[in-house]
Amino acid sequence: MDHKTKGVVLGLAGVILWFMPLVNFGFMGIDIYQAGSHVGGISYLLLAASAGYAVLSWFEQHQLRIVAAGIATAIGLLFLVQFGGRAAWGLYSLIVVSGISCICGYTDEQKRKTLLQQAEDGDAL
Repeated sequence: MDHKTKGVVLGLAGVILWFMPLVNFGFMGIDIYQAGSHVGGISYLLLAASAGYAVLSWFEQHQLRIVAAGIATAIGLLFLVQFGGRAAWGLYSLIVVSGISCICGYTDEQKRKTLLQQAEDGDAL
């Protein structure tokens, strides 16, 4: 799969997972779930970071992709620390997707640097 496509799919997965249950609260014997829109203001930064990752993947801005994925991962881990045992499956999935996004952005940047180095070496000959 093309690196643009992988990046857009990972970014959109992060956006979709924002709407999934992030926190599970038990209230009077009823399970209540909170999605990203219910958590608070910082969760909108999480949504923006995931959407930004998708856009930056399409425009092949690998360094900014790493920053966006790092922000999403950091916010996800912050929520995990805050919610503890009440974290729901959406939060765990979001952390995994943003971690994979960091790795993909890093490997794409390394491939770009390698190709540039090979092109410079080829021009020198």
